[in-house]
Amino acid sequence: MSSALELIGNTPMLRLRRVASGIDANVYVKCEFLNPSGSIKDRMALRMIEEAERSEKLSRGGTIIDATSGNTGPALAFVGSMKGYRVRLFIPAQWAGEYNPQNRVRIMECFGAEVEAFSTKGHESLLDGLSPSETSAAVFAVGMKKCYDLERSDPMVWWANQSCNPDNVLAHKQTTGKEILEQLDNKIHAWVASIGTGGTILGVAEALREKIGDIRVVGLEPEDARVTEWYKSGSMRKYLTALGLRGMKPLVDVMLEKDLPDEVWTVKDDDAREMMNRLCREEGFFCGMSSGANVYAALKIAKKLGRGSNVVTVLVDRRDRYFPEYPREHYVI
Repeated sequence: MSSALELIGNTPMLRLRRVASGIDANVYVKCEFLNPSGSIKDRMALRMIEEAERSEKLSRGGTIIDATSGNTGPALAFVGSMKGYRVRLFIPAQWAGEYNPQNRVRIMECFGAEVEAFSTKGHESLLDGLSPSETSAAVFAVGMKKCYDLERSDPMVWWANQSCNPDNVLAHKQTTGKEILEQLDNKIHAWVASIGTGGTILGVAEALREKIGDIRVVGLEPEDARVTEWYKSGSMRKYLTALGLRGMKPLVDVMLEKDLPDEVWTVKDDDAREMMNRLCREEGFFCGMSSGANVYAALKIAKKLGRGSNVVTVLVDRRDRYFPEYPREHYVI
């Protein structure tokens, strides 16, 4: 190998033993926390950046920017630094629940990125009377607006735009989904994953359905960031329009137009945290809250399926990036 970028992907798939005791169906986890920067986001960061290079939207001496709540930032910082780009990342000064991104910021900075907290100052009217979930959507939109303005003001700046970039989906369709099919010999009955930007769940679902046909797809959301409701209710479109971002086509919108996922579940912090702890203590997986949420739901699906059925999910990232929130880690998108 000539670069750490070649370590991205081809992660192992393991069957859960102790936490799945007594369940007839098999629950498999793809160990995405073993990617170089510590999360599944390395896959889409590499794909988005390399496609931007091919299309000449990003060139030597350029700057990569994006807004992030945590995992995409370290991945962009890692891939960007390996390719010699300046990386500027924007993280919400306030989010939802017991949100403390301190360690995620440190990881970004260790990879050489410049990290700036952004606030909703100047957009207070956008937040009036909103529920916690709607507030999360509005904050997310403000971060997108900041990146949009920066890209328009400087031709050397490229906005990764993880929430709308189709290469986010293609990264998982062509790598994560393909690997899952190969590792389980095309024998998959259910795919369970947190929704987030939509890239992972949609990309893998498309790969599996194209090869196998109908499989059960279950998407997960935190209580205070009900992503699908942002789009179904029109809230996100309203915020984007108010901020002058009318042309944006978020991947979650694309996913919903394709009638995916089959079901959307809301997972409580306590349930995600309990499973995260069990995965660490009983299976030896040092993974974070999204992984806990994913396995919590995958086990519930598996209980409904018969012997020999295979349920697949992902262990998204490493646990150490959430240590500032310990022992009350927060499940975020």
